[in-house]
Parts: sequence; structure tokens; C-alpha cells
Amino acid sequence: MTAARSRRSASLAGTALVALLAWTAGPARAADFQIDDVRIDLGKMTLRIPKLAVKGSNLEKDAFLALFSSAANEPASMRAAKLTAAEISAPELTMEQSVGEQKQSTTYRDIRLTDIRDGKIAHGESASGSVTAQGGPTGPMKGTLKRTAFEALDLKQTARVLTEKSAPGTDEPYLPLIGKFEQEGYDLDLGKGGTMSIGRMNGRGFAAKVGTEPMLEVIDRIGKASAEVDRTSGAKPDDKAAKAADDEAHKRLALSGLALLDSIEYGSGEVRDITMRLIPPPKPGKPAGAADKARPDDPIDMKIARIAFGEDAPEKSGFAMEGMQFASGPVKGRFDLISYSGFSFANSFRELRAVLAEPNADIEHLDFRRFVPKIGTVRFSGIAIDAPAAKPSEAPIKVALGTFELRGGEQLNGVPTSMGLTIDKLVAPIVPTEANPALKDLIAMGITSLDLSAKLDLAWDSVKNELGIKPLSFGAANLARIDANATLGNVTKDLFASDVALAQVAALGATARAIEIKLQNFGLIEKLIENEARKSKRKVEEVRQQYAMMASMGLAAILGPSEGAKTLASAVSRFVAKPGTLTVQASARSVSGLGLADVLTITQPAEIFDKIDIKADAQ
Repeated sequence: MTAARSRRSASLAGTALVALLAWTAGPARAADFQIDDVRIDLGKMTLRIPKLAVKGSNLEKDAFLALFSSAANEPASMRAAKLTAAEISAPELTMEQSVGEQKQSTTYRDIRLTDIRDGKIAHGESASGSVTAQGGPTGPMKGTLKRTAFEALDLKQTARVLTEKSAPGTDEPYLPLIGKFEQEGYDLDLGKGGTMSIGRMNGRGFAAKVGTEPMLEVIDRIGKASAEVDRTSGAKPDDKAAKAADDEAHKRLALSGLALLDSIEYGSGEVRDITMRLIPPPKPGKPAGAADKARPDDPIDMKIARIAFGEDAPEKSGFAMEGMQFASGPVKGRFDLISYSGFSFANSFRELRAVLAEPNADIEHLDFRRFVPKIGTVRFSGIAIDAPAAKPSEAPIKVALGTFELRGGEQLNGVPTSMGLTIDKLVAPIVPTEANPALKDLIAMGITSLDLSAKLDLAWDSVKNELGIKPLSFGAANLARIDANATLGNVTKDLFASDVALAQVAALGATARAIEIKLQNFGLIEKLIENEARKSKRKVEEVRQQYAMMASMGLAAILGPSEGAKTLASAVSRFVAKPGTLTVQASARSVSGLGLADVLTITQPAEIFDKIDIKADAQ
């Protein structure tokens, strides 16, 4: 027994040693060979490789060639999964693809792929490349590509996404297509459409899922639908057949675009130093010979310092466009930042696809709250636009915005239960028009532009059934500002119901419990009084005294003799006499608050003081 055990132990040790040696030596019978004229047909996309060098393959040459044969019985994804080699290189690879009526050809040069195992490429790069396109609406296009490199490319999943579709009723998971990629820049000539170039692009975590249709077919259909929209967009409103064809073309384009967006997760990355010149198309109806000689608009020249998404965005999610400048003829402008975070169209896309898929959807009676996206935070900052005056006698138009931010909280039936809005330093000129003669008074007061700011912060408390507005403010620099805080009671979740009638009943049932209003004067009252004195040819002090008396006696007559009315009238008259800060606080005497029904029963303004307590002060 001891001898048998010894022989068995020796045999196991020998087997382990052989296995260890085989593992350290690498794949058995690793093959090196060269293949000429390789063609990979993926239906809507074809890859052509004139010469391919393979090193360290686990397959012999014929078996390797069989992976790319159009006569193979296995799907492209299964064949891609069998690809294993230490290195694959090629002087040139051309990818040909049809997108609608456009034929596109992209050629990569000096390609080297390393450490390929089971259809996954650890590293790959191309030294340069070029692209051409024919048949598009802007004519022939061409471009050049600089070095391109990537890591962790999954050929099997890529082939599945491009050529396969998911089983009916299933929703496949998103799987990584590429771990990391970088592109050191490209230049594109868009034909009649203009030009475009980028300095550098990189990304990571790019993933996709197998959709209900192969992605190559979706991309092709987008191209065809886009061309069809261009053909039908000029339909006259009274041409019902043409209008129906145009609506159907837009519907197909929308469905295809939504299908594509739903299949991709972009991960994180950035694009730097983007330059574009976009040339508008000629006006329809021009003679053929004159179409290219006279454009309806000036070209749009645009530069973007950086586009970032995912983890590379400022908020570590979402999207950001930084340092955008544009010019078109005499019009020029800039956007320092356009960004969003926590924003999602996923629900909107799902609901929109469901509606578009219905042949007889009743658009007029849809609950559009179904399509509200997850708002998150949207921010614009550093906006400035300069345009020439409409008339030679007028000053140029200059519009600027310091900051715009919209923030939405948790949503019920598409409606945010909390929201914040900030507008800071929105500067716009005052241009008088015949329809609004009051603007001439502003100019007469020396106000030729407005510098506006606003803020809104509201939140619903589901436990207390309260809606807090803290604060609501609006003001113009060097003129005036008003701030308000309020608490509304009896605000139930029915306010967010998808049933509009139920939501309206809930809104009518809300009650006001407390409100505070503060009006700050920074020069507006003085300008109003001076303007009235100028128009009536009186002294400024006379007009001021008249306004103060009107405020005191007029309000007293309207509001009645109650203590609350006296307090309010006294504070308003002091504010008019010496404009500074007017503060008014009102609270409902009823614990439940002041509702709409309470207000509707009031027949005289003075009766409101039987239902509320008032505090007012002027400083």
C-alpha cells in the first residue's frame, strides 16, 4: 500500500509539473503567419485589410481565416470570441459603412493590436487615418485622423451590439465595449456644410447593450429617415398628404434616434479644442446657378475649449461645455459654461417611444408630465451676446447673463417636490417700441438697460403637508428688490397626481399660513418721482409729499380703521416719504391657514384684517 501511494504521489507530482510548464510556456503550438486580402462583412459595415500579420495565435492560418469567412455558420460575435493572439498588425484597415444614402469610408494606418484573448484586445493603436463620405446632403466630405489608441476592447460584445437583436420581451444589460480610448485630433471638411476639427479626445467606460434591433440597422435607418425629413420638411400646411408624410418621417427619425440613445452608455471623458465653421444651406427656390453664390446667412464660426462628460464633468456626472465662442457676421457671443448633472432623459425616452409606437395615439389628451425628465441641476454661466442695432440710430444690442441655475429634487409623477432657481446678473438693453410706450419712460429716467437677478427655493414637506417658499426674490441692480417667504399648508400629494382634475382640487385646497414681503429701494422710487415731476413740471419735493399723502390717506380709506390696516398704511406712507426698506409680515389667525374659500367670502378689502395679523415697518 505504501508503494502504491508513493507511485500515485509521484504521478500526481509529474502531472502538476507538466501543467505548470505548459502554463508558463504559453499557448500550445502558437502560430505566426500572414494573410492577404481579408474582408469582414457585418452586413451594413465591411472591414477590408489588404495585409494582416498575426503572431502567437492559438489557431492555424486556415482556422484563423475561417473566423472572417462570410460563409461561416456561426454569428460574428461567436467567431470574435475565438480570436486569440499575442499581436496582430496591419499597414492599413478600411471600414466601409452605409448610413442612409451616404457611403462612408474610414481608413486607419499602421495598426497594432496586442494581447488578444478570447475576442478581447488589451491594447490597440493606429498612427493615422483618413475618412471620406459620398452621397450626403452637403456633398462629398473628407478628413484626416491623428493617432488613435484604446485599451480593453471587447470584440464579442461589439459584434453583438452591431449585428444582433435581443430576444422578444427581454432587456439585456449594458456591458463594456471599451475600457479606455484616446484620439489625438482630427480635421474634417464637411463639403458645403463647412469644416470641423478637434485637438484631443479621450474617454473610458463606454458600454452598450443589444437592443431590439441591430445597431447597424438603426444607424442606417437614421440616415434614411434624416434624408426623408429633409425632402418632406417643405410641405405646405394645406397639403394634407405631404404633411402626413412629413409627420411620419419625423416619427421614424425620432424612434430610430431614441433606439440608438437607449443602447449606449457613454461613461466618462472629454473633448478639447473644437473648432467649427458651419455654412447654412441656400434658401429654397433659388435658381440652380445662384444657389451657391448667395447664402441666406453668414457662416457660423465656433470654438469650444472643452466638452466633458461623466466623471470628467465639474460635478463628476452629467455633461459640461466650457469656453464656447461663436460669431456669425456682426453677431458674436460666448458661453463660459453650459452644464447639467443628475439629469436623465431615461423616463422621457421610454414614455416617448411608447407613444410613438402607438399608431393612433391621442396626442391632444396626453398627460405630458409623463415625459418630464429627471431634472437634476442645469447651469449656464458667463453668457454674452453682441448684435448690431436694428436701426442705424439705435445702439448695438448687448445681452449678458452671469448665472442661470435650475435645480430639481425628487419627482412625483414628473413634478419636482423641491426646486431651486437662480438668475444672477441678466443684463439686457431697453429698446422702446410702439407697442410698449412705457419703455420710453424708463429711458427718460436714465435707465437704458436692466441688470436683473431672481431666486426661488421651494420644497414640499410630505409629513407636514406644507410647501415652503424660502425665498422668492426678484430685483434690478441700482433700482429695487423684492423678497418674499411663505408657508402654504394643506398641500397634499394629490397636487402631484397625474389626474389633472384631482391636482386642481388639491391646489384649490391649499392654505396660506404665513408670508413675509420685503421691498428694498435702491433708487427706483426717486427716479419715478423725478420723472413724474419732470412730466408735470413741478418740484420733486412737491410730488414726493403728494405721493406720501396719497399712500397714507388712500390706503386708510381703502383698508379701514383696524389696527392692522393702520399699521400697514403708516409703514407704506413712511416708505414713500423716505424710500428705504419696507417689511410686511402677515399670518393667518386660523391654525389651518387662509384658504381660497376664505378669500372668496370677503366683500370689502377691510375684511381681510379680521382673518390675518399684520406687522409692517419702514426703515
